[in-house]
Amino acid sequence: MSEIERIDAIMNILYQKSIVKNEELEEKFNASSVTIRRDLGKLQKEGLIVRFRGGAMLAKSKLGHEPSLDERECENLQQKRMIGITAANLVEKGDIVALDIGSTTMEIAKALRSHENITVFTSSLPIANIFYNTNVKVYLVGGLLKQKELCLGGPIARSVIRQYHFDKFFLGAAGIDQNGSITDFDIDEVETKKVFIERSEKVILAADSGKMGKTSFIEVASYPAVCTLITDGEANFPMRKKLQERGMEVIIADAFRKSPHK
Repeated sequence: MSEIERIDAIMNILYQKSIVKNEELEEKFNASSVTIRRDLGKLQKEGLIVRFRGGAMLAKSKLGHEPSLDERECENLQQKRMIGITAANLVEKGDIVALDIGSTTMEIAKALRSHENITVFTSSLPIANIFYNTNVKVYLVGGLLKQKELCLGGPIARSVIRQYHFDKFFLGAAGIDQNGSITDFDIDEVETKKVFIERSEKVILAADSGKMGKTSFIEVASYPAVCTLITDGEANFPMRKKLQERGMEVIIADAFRKSPHK
């Protein structure tokens, strides 16, 4: 297990139980006390944990915890559906499209079901399943199954992604700040997102207004790597304006948009 994977796993443990002893981590990861102390030191420096003698606890901060996929599916559902339709309207015949994991990109997938002559790549099992019994050609990226998100990740997934080139990548995230920095919770998932970004001609962030102004654990990317943001009309206007001034295209989804493919 790499250092990044171990630190990610430590955070997942803390999200579940809030407090953990050093000895428990040493035994779980078969790591020395020096290694675990170093890992915890890095997390404390990021403000994610508070250390105490012999252990650590999750910091009480704005970061909170990563909601489950089921929880996120219920949040701002109408806005996500509008974003999904708007995003699908950007997809052209013949496009090879990559869809990130997440509840917003699931709505994009639903809006793409009736498209013709497109190819979709994804590491999300729920998204791949959305295209069942359609004419969309779907490639499911292989790799390690992550039970919480029902997605595939790890080095195998990233090595597969590097073999392809995508016309558009629809990116999901936990937050975007006024400087255009896009962040998320899970280190392994962020590494996979970065490879999708590297291999894509155009990267489009799909994020509802609830993500605006929020910062999470680790940076995914920023403008100009991500050139377009699709959000809803409730998104903070001064922040939208600042992102536009930095050069990012901001598209506002609304309830009156209808897919021409339906």
